[in-house]
Amino acid sequence: MAYESCSSVTLESIDARCDQSIGGIKRILIANKDDVTGVTLDNSTHQITAITLAQDKTFYEWKFRRNTGSYTSTVTQDVAIGNSFATTEVNLQFSKAEALKRLAIQNAINASAVIIVEALDGEKIYLGYDNEVNITNAVMQSGTANTDLNGFTLTFNDVSKELPYFISPSLDIDSLLV
Repeated sequence: MAYESCSSVTLESIDARCDQSIGGIKRILIANKDDVTGVTLDNSTHQITAITLAQDKTFYEWKFRRNTGSYTSTVTQDVAIGNSFATTEVNLQFSKAEALKRLAIQNAINASAVIIVEALDGEKIYLGYDNEVNITNAVMQSGTANTDLNGFTLTFNDVSKELPYFISPSLDIDSLLV
């Protein structure tokens, strides 16, 4: 007996022979999930084309040194029971442990957030589409040697039904800031 699919899926080609890219992330924008009142997903491009915030609400920009931020998205699928989900971890490092950074990080630990990740190559992804994003690990450290990190290391975690959606280049994410 032939296997029958649950739905008809259209497969597509990928031509990556000439692709050039750069690793790492430039910055993240973070907001409370409840402050985002709408996210528009274009069904033809599968990209986010608009993000609407409640009145007087905003995203906040978190910047960090180059080569200290990354994200990894992993799909886990159990074909026997038909479940799958994507987990995205964002790892960030902030130099210099100080009170203002500690306060911003502690507030984010206590929040249910959404995050926009801007990669160094200019691509942007949206985390928190299905569920809130949480900080699952936060370390504040002094270091031992003069060359050690004195600062914070964070891990944000997003669990969604699918891999994160990219944000359309036509959406100016800076318009979402204070």
